[in-house]
Amino acid sequence: MLNISLEDIMCDHPIKVKESTSVGNVAHLLFRYQINGILVVSDTDENKLAGIFTTTDLLRLMAEGVEKGIHRIDELGKIGDDPVSKYASRKVVALQKNDKVVKAIAIMHRKNVHTLPVYDGEKLVGVLGRHDVLNIALSK
Repeated sequence: MLNISLEDIMCDHPIKVKESTSVGNVAHLLFRYQINGILVVSDTDENKLAGIFTTTDLLRLMAEGVEKGIHRIDELGKIGDDPVSKYASRKVVALQKNDKVVKAIAIMHRKNVHTLPVYDGEKLVGVLGRHDVLNIALSK
């Protein structure tokens, strides 16, 4: 099972948001679709990846807002209105659709990432999450 191609297990219709989408709207999508990360694309080209925003990023932002003390509710509200591009991770590790699951497992573990964009050459064709890898790795 670990030697199958990513194109066989990836989500080929990933949820993407534009750079200008608010953090609050992105948080809603993460919770609604029960995903750990969302692809952030250019406002002008939905196939140009600008970064990834994850639940880990969201928790970090919330913790920073709470640490500001008495005005924490105001701080959290301001963060929710900010564009996601302000906080999205720009250093993105990506794979090709023909890469094998075993490679994705190694990268996810070594780099501590849980959302990987998948390309066909230079074209963004899907996304792979930890749950996708765990489902196939642990299936019989």
